Amino acid sequence: MCEASNGLELLNLLHTNSVSADIVILDVGMPVLDGFETAIRINNEFPNVKIVALSVYDEVHIIARMIENGAHAYLLKDAEPKLIRDTLLQVFDKGYYYSKKVLDSVIQHKISNPETRKIQHGLVLTPFDTLTQREKEFIRHCCTELTYKEIADKMTVSQRTVDGYRESVFSKLDIKSRTGIVLFAFHQGLFPK
Repeated sequence: MCEASNGLELLNLLHTNSVSADIVILDVGMPVLDGFETAIRINNEFPNVKIVALSVYDEVHIIARMIENGAHAYLLKDAEPKLIRDTLLQVFDKGYYYSKKVLDSVIQHKISNPETRKIQHGLVLTPFDTLTQREKEFIRHCCTELTYKEIADKMTVSQRTVDGYRESVFSKLDIKSRTGIVLFAFHQGLFPK
């Protein structure tokens, strides 16, 4: 276990291999490199490291942004010790833990954000309405342990096609990580049966 005073210091520790981490707890409001940017960089540079966001902020847009940036859980700083412990265990065992409040925050942010709505034939569409059947199938596969290559095999398409689905889904849903896709899928009931 180690501690860093800001996101840049944490990334430096991870890069120099002076610390090996399965889970990091990020303060959203860190100085130098905040939790939002640090989460993106950890997901890109250390994809096996799970992120638990910790914050005093419970605003919908902040929770949604941290999850979209790749946080695997979101806790408020005044959370009970048992909830913190249970969350860390869930993240370690399952790879994520999202309370109903967190899920609702992410979806509410998507639905209420005018930039994520599209108008087609005079109707206002939600991000879900813009997905193709193959993109929905791709999303369901994202909710499994399958790698992107295995998803390509399962869908009988090339890796490049799956990369295209991923980028299209990221764009349509304004999501930046597979975690964000999984959250969206849980709320929409798209996960595999």
